[in-house]
Amino acid sequence: MAASFQGFRSLIENSPDAISLIDTQGEILYGSASTTKIFGYQPEDLVGRNCLELIHPDDRDYSSRLLREVVAKPPGPLKWDARVRHKDGKYCWVESTLSNQLLEAEVKAIVMQQRDIQARREAEAERQKQSEALVRSNLRLEEFAYTAAHDLREPLRAVSLYTEMLVLNTPMDANATRLAKFIAEGAARMSTLIDDLLTFASTGKHEPLRNVDLGDAVTQATENLGLAIQSSGAEVTIDRLPVVRGREIPLVRLFQNLISNAVKYGGPDPIRIHVSAQQHGAEWVIRIADNGIGIAKEHQERVFLPFVRLVNRDIPGTGLGLSVCMKIVEGLGGRMWVESESGGGSAFSFTIPAEGNVVSMDCRVEAVAGGR
Repeated sequence: MAASFQGFRSLIENSPDAISLIDTQGEILYGSASTTKIFGYQPEDLVGRNCLELIHPDDRDYSSRLLREVVAKPPGPLKWDARVRHKDGKYCWVESTLSNQLLEAEVKAIVMQQRDIQARREAEAERQKQSEALVRSNLRLEEFAYTAAHDLREPLRAVSLYTEMLVLNTPMDANATRLAKFIAEGAARMSTLIDDLLTFASTGKHEPLRNVDLGDAVTQATENLGLAIQSSGAEVTIDRLPVVRGREIPLVRLFQNLISNAVKYGGPDPIRIHVSAQQHGAEWVIRIADNGIGIAKEHQERVFLPFVRLVNRDIPGTGLGLSVCMKIVEGLGGRMWVESESGGGSAFSFTIPAEGNVVSMDCRVEAVAGGR
């Protein structure tokens, strides 16, 4: 074997990976110099031993099965991760690749290439740990927001009720009446904020997914906004939209928030809002475009943050609408972004996975609401 192996060995001696030749049972016939760097063993210490003996007991059966598979179905390769025992007795994560070279005249063995991935696995474990901690932290924040908002409702209702009773039953001068009005308006704003907080804390992400016709969802949203659309003279047009796997109520809320914003932040021209969809690979891209006042580029990432408002405070709102939209989209496995410029209208887009049967798309445009 030595004479026929010389050419092959010259290719692998300087490899940073540990490369071994094993037989069909896993016995080590040869080990490269990098074996010492990765496992601590001299190559000659491993020759004659079975490579499966060095694999962690929990990973051994799977590794043995892959060895049998690569022997039965040459040439492979097959790749997997397993814990391998170092000379010091500790186990380290190793990525192994098996290739069946039994029929190659210069090899006549199974080639096993092994790479130390301990640092990578530790980094992955740390990222997973941080991700789980972030999920727990977000869940606690959502629970706190929901509880706080829910508990504030009753005392706020009492403030509004007693202020109203005070105005009706108590003689007041102009200044007292003005102050009572401030209290009532503040309570109304707080009530809206509480409702938005409750929405933000419970977007329906724990409900099961089902088929949702986005065309129906937009229709419901425009019907809910009928008065605002009519009074503003806005025109909303909708392309044919797909059926997707999602949650109907949050999707209606998503469209309602986006169309409502387009109505509220319209520019000097008659308001035009257009909803469209395009499939890109394994996802749909849904786009809600308007010709409103637009958003300066430096503010476009901030608009999705909670409580951020970039416009005149005289326009009603709490700054939670787009945060709710982002949360709904991310809860369905999608992404959301805005394309806009100050004074040039806005186009809010989000993705949603394209699964199962969908409505075929065409160029038909349906006008669902308009004042002109």
